[in-house]
Amino acid sequence: MSQLVLLRHGESTANAGDLFAGHLDVPLTLAGVGEARAVADELAGWVPDVVHSSPLVRAADTAAIVAGVLAPTTEVEHRPALVERHYGVLQGIERADARARFGAEAVARWRRAPDGVPPGGESLEMLHERLRPYWLEELLPLLESGRSVLVVAHGNSLRMLLAHVSGLDLREAIGAEVPTAVPLRPAVRLPAR
Repeated sequence: MSQLVLLRHGESTANAGDLFAGHLDVPLTLAGVGEARAVADELAGWVPDVVHSSPLVRAADTAAIVAGVLAPTTEVEHRPALVERHYGVLQGIERADARARFGAEAVARWRRAPDGVPPGGESLEMLHERLRPYWLEELLPLLESGRSVLVVAHGNSLRMLLAHVSGLDLREAIGAEVPTAVPLRPAVRLPAR
């Protein structure tokens, strides 16, 4: 029987510094490495058939740590579709500095409105569309064939993937809590074919 576990990477240096990371390739902190080891222990006994990860180092390292414990012979497969949303002008900026520079209202809209696009970046709607082919052409067929899958990615990419997987509307998905290194086991809603 298939099972899907979604996992946000452990704490990164951007999380610790309260920065917008987006496409920046920032590493895990020591605490983030510890979180990855702890979640591997928490999931002990479950063996995923497939492990997909964002290629960004914070997710890839988390996936390698967790898969190394749960399924040491399973190769972690990197999927570019799982990369975090592009934050444009916000990337690398502390959240408080971004609010001071661009205004709290604009930053809040760019972060959480489905169509909010930071200059030079992508909206959550755009991210949702970027993930559609991954869901329909890769993840869904694996689950329908009875495979168990671990997906390690980022807060926003996992929220938008949840919209596809569980049939949530975008506003529900945007409001979903996706803490670092806490496994999510969503109910999978198979689309009508």
